[in-house]
Amino acid sequence: MKIVTNISENAGRKTLRDFIRLILAFFLCLVVLSLYQNIRLYMAGVLDGVLTKSLLLLVVHHSGFTAMIGLFMAFIFNYLEEKKHSLGFKVTYILLIVILIIEGLLIEFYVRNYDILGAGFLEVYGSRTSGSTLILSILLLLPVMTGFLYLFYKFTVSVYGTISRMFPLTIILFSLFLATLTSDKNPVNENKLQHLAYSVADEVFDFNKYEGEAEYPLLHSYVSNKGLAPYFNLKDKKPNLIFIIVEGLGSDFVGDKAIYRGFTPFLDSLQAKSLVWNNYLSNAGESHAALPCLLGSLPFGENGFTNSSDSPARQTIFGILKKNNYTTSFNYGGNSALNQLDKFLYEERVDFILDSKGFGSKYLKQNEDAAGISLGYPDKELFQKWHNDHFSSKKPRLDVFFTLSSKKPFLIPEKEAYIRKVNKILAEEKMAPRPLKLVKKNKEVFASILYADSALKSFFSSYAGNQDYANTIFIITGSHNLTDLPQEDNLGRYKVPLMMYSPLLKQPAKIASLVSHEDVSPAILGLLESRYDITIPAEVAWLGRGLIHDGVFDSTKKIPLLRHNSNIQDFVYGNHFLTRGNLFDLDSELKLIDPDPSVLKQEVKEHYKYFKAVNKYVMKNNKIIPSSLNLFAQLKSNPSKEEMVWINSVFNSNDYDNAYNTAKELAFKGDTKRALLLSGYILSQVPGHADTEILMGRIHAWEGQYDIAIDILEGAIQKYPVYADGYAALLDVFYWSDNNDRALSLQRMIERNKIQNKEVQNKMKRALQKIDEAKELENTQKKLKKSIVESPLISNRN
Repeated sequence: MKIVTNISENAGRKTLRDFIRLILAFFLCLVVLSLYQNIRLYMAGVLDGVLTKSLLLLVVHHSGFTAMIGLFMAFIFNYLEEKKHSLGFKVTYILLIVILIIEGLLIEFYVRNYDILGAGFLEVYGSRTSGSTLILSILLLLPVMTGFLYLFYKFTVSVYGTISRMFPLTIILFSLFLATLTSDKNPVNENKLQHLAYSVADEVFDFNKYEGEAEYPLLHSYVSNKGLAPYFNLKDKKPNLIFIIVEGLGSDFVGDKAIYRGFTPFLDSLQAKSLVWNNYLSNAGESHAALPCLLGSLPFGENGFTNSSDSPARQTIFGILKKNNYTTSFNYGGNSALNQLDKFLYEERVDFILDSKGFGSKYLKQNEDAAGISLGYPDKELFQKWHNDHFSSKKPRLDVFFTLSSKKPFLIPEKEAYIRKVNKILAEEKMAPRPLKLVKKNKEVFASILYADSALKSFFSSYAGNQDYANTIFIITGSHNLTDLPQEDNLGRYKVPLMMYSPLLKQPAKIASLVSHEDVSPAILGLLESRYDITIPAEVAWLGRGLIHDGVFDSTKKIPLLRHNSNIQDFVYGNHFLTRGNLFDLDSELKLIDPDPSVLKQEVKEHYKYFKAVNKYVMKNNKIIPSSLNLFAQLKSNPSKEEMVWINSVFNSNDYDNAYNTAKELAFKGDTKRALLLSGYILSQVPGHADTEILMGRIHAWEGQYDIAIDILEGAIQKYPVYADGYAALLDVFYWSDNNDRALSLQRMIERNKIQNKEVQNKMKRALQKIDEAKELENTQKKLKKSIVESPLISNRN
């Protein structure tokens, strides 16, 4: 009777045998996903075959991942089976399905973007995958993975007997897990979910903190780097500077050693007349993150400098040249609010900011994608808009262009015509089998590169007729290497061209120095300082040094690389490249080779860890430079604990308009210190509170700090160009500081933005009247001086 009871109690209970079969079925499903990945990559022309060595390595790594999952789930399985028969089996089955779907989604992302997701994956995945694509992928994966798992579970009953006669399961699983931990991994042969989990864990449990004594660890005395000076014949007048940042333009497309020859004919011809850097890197794998590196030699923060919630004090080429009487502009066909580029530019007091909002109806937008979204205005429209609006200035100019046509979804104008040009190049150029296959599979990508190159040719042709052309230096580079095509290695996405072309060049040259975006601004400022009286801060915090050094490698040079948001995994130190924990050496063409055994991997890792710690510290705590070295007045405040007590005593709600009124009352009563403190706090919480920003400008003017007031109010007008109160306040400051002549440039902005405010008009008339009075006084003085000189008394004395 007792035996019968035991049988009834165990009826329906799943055993370790069932669990092992389920885990084996899970592993076979991962093998199916591996085959799917390689088939897709082979069809795209990325792999030479499906059954490759990388497939074998991927299967091995899947076995280790399966072992880890099996070890973890065995406890869940047994515990739940003890609670209720078959519950452990059902829960395990469901969990394995979920894991397979996630792995399938990550593989799909990889075969579409050739990029493996790590820390910061949600933002990266969301930016490159539509919601409809995600839903469709899940709806396809759910029945397919469920079916395969069930099918393989049934199949494993026939092989279980063989496996059960081997060593105990736990030893087998643990051995596989340990073996794969130490094996070499690359994105193509790595379990994607395991990589994601490790990356996120590294980020979460990263207790690497800056513990140095220096409050500003990046700050150092400015040392002029005049390495570019011997290459130029600079004139008496300061040169104009034009930066052109081409979206996705990698070294794969430009120059003699390009993998994909013939798709940038204009840039190839321009290289023959330019300074060219053969070993040059973008510091970022994302477009928006490249801009602060190139123009400010700045750290990244967590998600790229412009995406920081803070606005650390800094010194960029925009601000320095504006302070040295340059007119500055930024020109972009897209939405500058994305990734807060506009905020960065406003804070740099850029004189003219053009983005998609400023084009008007006579310019044609790029076609919309499947979701009905247009990136903005294509490259030729961007350059044409600038030419149409361009005005000659007595002051030198810094103009920055950021293109977008060579960006997914590659919906360029006259697409079919450029596709035909791609076909013609395919017929004429001799390409290796792999790049040839990739071009054929991605014709729209290469058509966009041709279009971008053609737009540059048109721009240079038009600008050559400009009177400023002979005194202009063009700096052309890529934001990063195009990630829609596979890269040769982990350094590939950062390899971009850099060329400088100018009629001021003595002769073209090829420069071998390994340098990056971070080195450009220090080099350009050093060039200007070599010839002109340029004021540069005595202390700077730039990451770069300059663009010229002996040989390819500087043994002490550090180049941090931001793969994508929240993912600083790559780092160059001298001729060593650390990527995802693996160390390589670099040869003279930046190819990855086995490291020198004498090089201590730990030493390179320490430099990498130190940069990550400093990067986080300076961004989070506003410690790039002291506020006293900031080029422009800072608006936000960082109140002390005592000051916060006072702020909370006068303002403890979310009504920031009420807080503004309190600050205004304090200012009118003469308590300007507390008025500025409260205003700074308001702007730290609501950066777009225009009235508060204008009030701060007025307060500084009342205090006689006219330069600070002008900085703040000019910035306010840039941000709020149709808000009349900003113009009225600035005209007051011009009047009080006897700078009425500056009202003339303001008048153009008032007319362009159609400001009809009566107060503004009256104050402009007042300024113009003062200008006329000054001219009349000057003419009177000249006449008086002339009459005195020509008087008989003076003549007789002579």
